[in-house]
Amino acid sequence: MAYVLGLVFIIGETSRRGFAYFSVNITTMVEDYSAGIFLLTAALWWSKKYAKAPALMAAAWGYSAGGMLVPFFAHLEAYVRGATFRPDHLHEDLNAVIAKGIIWGICLACLVITLRNGDVGRQRADMAT
Repeated sequence: MAYVLGLVFIIGETSRRGFAYFSVNITTMVEDYSAGIFLLTAALWWSKKYAKAPALMAAAWGYSAGGMLVPFFAHLEAYVRGATFRPDHLHEDLNAVIAKGIIWGICLACLVITLRNGDVGRQRADMAT
């Protein structure tokens, strides 16, 4: 799932906005690109079974969930209030609200799953000894 969502962050943002959007709102682009790169790196480490892979995966999912929190809830608030806060985020775009909510939910669910099943806790116990 980290490979898939990592690519969704990078390819999705690029196809939706294009590279020219870097000159409009670099923060949005860097946020999505960094989340994608973070997830892809964590997935690669996980595949190679590196010792720190579970911790990196948890960090990547946490970063991605946190990065999607404001975009999702701000767009949801705009939709509920019927107010466009930014001209490039029309409040009538319910599909964007749903897509952001799904991505945020996947990131949050994967974070919880990684923390519960990824041996992150055991790594910490090993480091303490």
